[in-house]
Amino acid sequence: MCQWLIYGKSPSLDTLWDEELNVGRSPATIEAIMALEFRLQIVLPDWLRQLYSRYDGGAVRMARGASLQEPENWLKADWLIPRGRLFSIGEIFSFAELRLLEDYKDDAFSTIAADDSRLIAIAMDEGTTTLCLDYSDSKHAVTPRIVLTDQRRRLRVFDDVKGFLAELVDAQYWNSALESHHGPDPDPDMPWNAINWEPEAASIENFFTGAGFWSGASDAPASEELISATENRLGVQLPALLKKLYRHQDGGYTDFKLVPLFRKPSRHRHSWESAIIDRCLYGTKYLETLAEVASGFDDNEYPRSFYRMHAHCEWLVVLCSHGLDWMLCLDYRRNGPNQEPEVVLFQTFDRELEPLYRARNFNQFFGDLRRDAYE
Repeated sequence: MCQWLIYGKSPSLDTLWDEELNVGRSPATIEAIMALEFRLQIVLPDWLRQLYSRYDGGAVRMARGASLQEPENWLKADWLIPRGRLFSIGEIFSFAELRLLEDYKDDAFSTIAADDSRLIAIAMDEGTTTLCLDYSDSKHAVTPRIVLTDQRRRLRVFDDVKGFLAELVDAQYWNSALESHHGPDPDPDMPWNAINWEPEAASIENFFTGAGFWSGASDAPASEELISATENRLGVQLPALLKKLYRHQDGGYTDFKLVPLFRKPSRHRHSWESAIIDRCLYGTKYLETLAEVASGFDDNEYPRSFYRMHAHCEWLVVLCSHGLDWMLCLDYRRNGPNQEPEVVLFQTFDRELEPLYRARNFNQFFGDLRRDAYE
C-alpha cells in the first residue's frame, strides 16, 4: 500500500548531519570561519559554528517541514533546508553579493530586506528557494533569525534555531518499489509483526527516563574526572556525543531502543532491531571491553571463541548487554582507540558474534534511535 512514512522529526544539532552521506567531509577550519565573518561583516551564531565544527557543509538527515496550508499533505511539504544540504563555508554568500553578481537593480531584494548585505544564504536549491540568516533586525544582530525565501518573499521565519529544528522532518513516500525491496507491510491480523515508531529524535534532554538498575544508580551526571578516568581505564577516547550524554546523566534507562536495519525501513519488525538492550545504557563505572566481559565468564570456551573470531577484543567497549547473547559496542578496531569508533550491535550465534547493526559513529547511532509508540 502506498503511504507516507515519517521516519524522524525535530533533530538536535548533534543529529542533524547525515553521517552516511557525509563520509569524507572534514570540519570547517577556524581560519575559514574567521575569513567568512570578515568578508560578510557578521558573526556566525553559536549553533551554526557547532554544526560546522563537525562538517564543513553537507547533507542533513531531516530537511522538510509540513506545509502551513496543508499540513497533512506531504506532497505539499516545504523544503526548509533546500536540497537537504547546507553550504560549505566557502559557498555562503550575502544577497548583496548575489545582486552584484547577477547585475540586479539596487532594490532587487527590498521586499525581503532593507539591507541585502544582512541577508546571508546558507542553503539553496536549483531555483530561487534560499535558506538565510537574517541580520537585518538590530535585535537579531548577534543571533540572527532563520528565514526561508524565494528571493521575492519571506516564506517562513523562525526566531531561533530551536523553533527551526522543531519543524524539520524526514518523510518518505513508501511506494511499490520500496515495498518490493523490503517486503510487504505486516499482516493486519498479526499486529505483533509491526513496529510503530515515534518519529521524535533522541536528544540529550529526552534520552534518559530514570536511573539504572545497578546499586547506587542515580540520575546524577558524570564528572569530568570520572569520564577521564574511564577513558584511561579502557584505553580509548569516548565519542564526544556519548560524553555529552554522560555529563547529563551517568547512564540509566531509556525508551529510545529501536534502530532501523535499512536506511528506509518498512513497518515490519524485521526492518528494526532493539539496540539498547534491556533499555539501559551502562554508566561509566560499568563500561568494560569485550575482552574483560568475556574473561569474566566461568565457561572458558566463550572468550576463546571470541578471540578466535574477532581480533582486538580489547578495542570493543560494551555499552549495554544481555549476558553474552546481545551486546551493543563501541568498535575501535577499524579506526583505532583515539578516533571515532563505529557502533555495532552483536548477537551471539553458536558462540560466535554476528553483527546485526552497524553505525559509522555514535552520532549516526544516536540519530537512528527511535521509541516504540506502542510500548
